[in-house]
Amino acid sequence: MYTRDPDFSKLPEILKLIKPHKPWAIPTEKVVRVSAPWEIIRAVEDAEEYTTIVIAKGRYIMPRDMVVNTHHLTICGETGDREDVIIDGDTEFDQFYKPLSTRFGAPGLIKITRARHLTIRDLTLANSPKYGIMFMGDGRVDNLTIENVKFHNIWARGLKGTGSVRIDHVPYTEDELGYNPQDDYHIQWNRPKNGCVRHCLFINDRPKQDEVDPDEGNYVAGMDLMFAKGWTISDNAFVGIRGKSGRGRGTVFIWIHSEDVVVENNIFIHCDKAIGLGNPHAQDRASFHIRNTIVRNNIIIGGCNKAIEIDYGNNVTIESNKICSEDRKDYHAIQVLNMSESAIVKNNIIGKDPLDAFNVDSNTIIEDNEVTDLVGKIADLESGDFSMK
Repeated sequence: MYTRDPDFSKLPEILKLIKPHKPWAIPTEKVVRVSAPWEIIRAVEDAEEYTTIVIAKGRYIMPRDMVVNTHHLTICGETGDREDVIIDGDTEFDQFYKPLSTRFGAPGLIKITRARHLTIRDLTLANSPKYGIMFMGDGRVDNLTIENVKFHNIWARGLKGTGSVRIDHVPYTEDELGYNPQDDYHIQWNRPKNGCVRHCLFINDRPKQDEVDPDEGNYVAGMDLMFAKGWTISDNAFVGIRGKSGRGRGTVFIWIHSEDVVVENNIFIHCDKAIGLGNPHAQDRASFHIRNTIVRNNIIIGGCNKAIEIDYGNNVTIESNKICSEDRKDYHAIQVLNMSESAIVKNNIIGKDPLDAFNVDSNTIIEDNEVTDLVGKIADLESGDFSMK
């Protein structure tokens, strides 16, 4: 089964359902203005702390990735309109593409490590064969804010947070590094904390087609975060994030020892799977995947896979979400399995599918949900308008 194409003409109406971001004034001090690809790269990589890098209106075909390792830095477009500034990888589908993979071994536009209090806002990241923004899971990337950014045709993950051992640490021994990168103290100190992604648009024009990826063209998601603590994913739109055969990953995919996460007030339109917290195929990767987390007030339209999937966790609340799909035939709308202690599914409105709406374990409480026939009764399914005709 496949997820249908979104009605892209409905995008303005979809975005009206998302709380708009607040206008932001560019500071007057320590501002660096750039207007060419190499100027952008050099400004980012040579930046001093408490600097604002302002990118002029235009489309920039990037010759390679840029690496951020400066604290208290802001990177933004000059107009406040994310459509006006486009950082463009000019490539799709090829995970072995070299110009965007000169550091950390994976193609991507912006790569972050050892940078705290970084803000990226008011621009578009487009046409990357793998990542839009990637940060290192043991790079102590605390208080990362991504606001009013468009991720357009990013063919693996718009936002990627790696595991707790950095990719470029793997070849080295403990003696060479001077510490054990897998020691729990090191992991807890350096894990990504208190990040937020808000008022962003993740959109792909078509399903992924490249079969040379880890899952025959289905290795695609909006974001994939590991070891996240205290993160908020709110007021974003996700449109058309689909794998080649309808098996795309969770559009919001958060796992491996992640906790204190809030996923709220987002809208998902025709993405294969909307929210995946925890990985049902990776129990051996972590003692838990997700805990002390809330999923609420999200609208999920379409998708041929599960709307919400929670695995290997504790104390997860799924409440007040609205879910409807004409494409889901072989999956439950909400699946909650392998909870070590507790989860609750309450006050959700769910369109009736061929299967039972819920597939949950004995540690999950289901209460006060409404499961009913919604197809044909919602005012405008394609735009996510859940008001009744």
